[in-house]
Amino acid sequence: MMNFLKITVLFLLCHSGVIAGNKPSAEIPFELGPASRIYVKCQVNGSRELRFLFDTGATDMVINSNILDKDVNMDFDSSVVNYGATGSNEIRSSSSNSFKVGMMAFTKVPFIAIPYARDQWDGVLGLWFIRRQVTEVNYTDRKIYFYSNGSYIPPRNAIRLKVEYVMGIPVVPVDVTVNGREYKLRLSVDTGSDRVLDLNSPFVNQHGLLGTQKPFAISVISSSDSNSGRLENVIFDGIRLGELNLPLIPGAFSTVKSGIQSIAEMDGVMGNNLLKRFNLVCDLQAGYIYLIPNNLLYSPFYDSLSGMNGL
Repeated sequence: MMNFLKITVLFLLCHSGVIAGNKPSAEIPFELGPASRIYVKCQVNGSRELRFLFDTGATDMVINSNILDKDVNMDFDSSVVNYGATGSNEIRSSSSNSFKVGMMAFTKVPFIAIPYARDQWDGVLGLWFIRRQVTEVNYTDRKIYFYSNGSYIPPRNAIRLKVEYVMGIPVVPVDVTVNGREYKLRLSVDTGSDRVLDLNSPFVNQHGLLGTQKPFAISVISSSDSNSGRLENVIFDGIRLGELNLPLIPGAFSTVKSGIQSIAEMDGVMGNNLLKRFNLVCDLQAGYIYLIPNNLLYSPFYDSLSGMNGL
């Protein structure tokens, strides 16, 4: 019995990364919302406690312009173009602010202002912050861990994906099978999306995918640029990540004609309804993202599909 216990403990330590010696320099708790989004508590310019969306699909730090003056004071000194999933628009930018999350505090933090609804979130924790260090989203512990660059050693069961950037957003190679054909795709990693896997309009059009399946639902999506677009929700045969195969994935064919989902430079978007099934490690300084399967791996994607072979 003692030998069995020792082996079990050793297995757990190996797969948690403890034996590898990963020691976080900081950690913060997070909330996993009902729409598969990640939220953290923080402060901007000495404000009250704010609720920020953790978003690997956002290049910048963002403040909700609808809470300015009342909850947050911020000086704007320029403007930039914001590129969202369905279009683009010009927004205000502030170059120097204080920011605190957990025990970490920063000065001279740049923010852009986007008018989200007041009941959505107060701001967005984007790649400006995420890529400063190795950042791990651990769904098992409901915590985000931070490690010094160059110090993180992935566990044996980690799926390593090489990162490139399109319009400043991380994109990784993924194999997806649709209608019996396997495609080698370049997909963005977007924890700010509540979707599963959407294929961009140019890819859909190039391969003649519209009309090949009867959609089980039609979605109208909106993005940070205040525009919207239409998606046809269908079932993909499966997705392969490293040696892991996940069959029967709810996906979508995009018909969006402007914004990031209309560009040919990447083939689609992985949203957090897929990504939450893995503890996500962003080692962006080294150029990799790691996906470590967790206890959400085989959870249903949508309640309305729960009777369809585990979907």
